Amino acid sequence: MQSTSIGNLFPGLFVGNYDHVLDAQGRVTLPSDWRNKDQDTEMVMIPTRDQALLLLPMATFMEFVSKAGKLAIANPEMQMALAYLGSASRRCRCDKQGRMALDREKLDSIGVKKNLKLIGAITHIRICAPENWKQPDSPDGYLNAIQKVSDSSDGLGALGNLLGGLG
Repeated sequence: MQSTSIGNLFPGLFVGNYDHVLDAQGRVTLPSDWRNKDQDTEMVMIPTRDQALLLLPMATFMEFVSKAGKLAIANPEMQMALAYLGSASRRCRCDKQGRMALDREKLDSIGVKKNLKLIGAITHIRICAPENWKQPDSPDGYLNAIQKVSDSSDGLGALGNLLGGLG
């Protein structure tokens, strides 16, 4: 019987959390289940409001950009939001060993020195300093947020909320 990893069954599904140390070149190795087996693993790193960075798979990010771009044509607020997002984002790609170079300035901005935590957030990866990862005492707030996403019909609700209210 052949072994199949979660990453092979559901590409882009990020589960679990890992403590890592940056190497001398500021790289972190992504877990093998989080890497694309068939092609280069390319992601976009974006900042959040709460001392973390998100790594979004390129396809997820481009889906958002396609939807948001249509809204930005006649909406100056959305144009500025996309300008900020574009200027604050970085493209990241894994090398053949699964290492991804991370932007030192962005890591400094969230308090990451050498140690960091990679958190599987289902559709994306959350990066933070280990001391900034706070598990909830109760899942109620998070379950309520998930319920709102389930109830959303506009397609931008989930990622817009994720990006800090752009949607």
